[in-house]
Amino acid sequence: MSDVVFLHAGIADARMWAPQLRSFATEHNVHAFDLPGFGSAPLVPGTLSYVEWVATGTPPGAAVVGASFGGRIALDLALARPELVSKLVLVAPGLDGWEWSDTARVGFADEEEAIERGDLAFAAESQVRMWLADDAEPAVRALVREMTLRTYELQLPHEDEVEVIWPEPPARERLGELAIPTLLVVGDRDLPDMLEITSLLERSIPAARTVVIEGAGHLPSLERPKAFDSAVLPFLRG
Repeated sequence: MSDVVFLHAGIADARMWAPQLRSFATEHNVHAFDLPGFGSAPLVPGTLSYVEWVATGTPPGAAVVGASFGGRIALDLALARPELVSKLVLVAPGLDGWEWSDTARVGFADEEEAIERGDLAFAAESQVRMWLADDAEPAVRALVREMTLRTYELQLPHEDEVEVIWPEPPARERLGELAIPTLLVVGDRDLPDMLEITSLLERSIPAARTVVIEGAGHLPSLERPKAFDSAVLPFLRG
């Protein structure tokens, strides 16, 4: 069976892929791990390249599925280490140098202000409200809240002790070089910024196409897992 590597979002950890680790396992060898500073993976002071870190655990020729922050890593990985990535699924991916809208900036500011006053519960809840669809299942909202709080616990004590580095030149300047099949997935209730980033990537990546998941916010694999699987599994089979 072929390998599929899942990279989680910045408001999550590997637990966000629980539905897919079950549904994809009948056809693929599935791999999902916590990035440093998330879930069960501590953040070690020093210089950190998420791309290099992921490369060490990615089997050659894998399909890589990355969501949000994990999507940014997946995109950089495909450009920096093309022998590792045969297909790419970018789920509402982050993009270096993106100019965020005023709406997004307000959401980020709400989180930061809550963190500064020590109200981590409010900060996590602000992220749940910002990123998930209003009618997301209570269990999904609770899980995202829990994963976000865990991220604060791991990262805040070391935020001034870690330097994150990214490949140069940035991925945004190299999108036309990406020659592998690429599926872009985005929820129709995600932030407008994410819909705009997805549109930009579809125009810029030669072999890219987009699927919009109705009723989903920023984490369609968790909010609408059946619709997500119906979009992604056929792409991986092709």
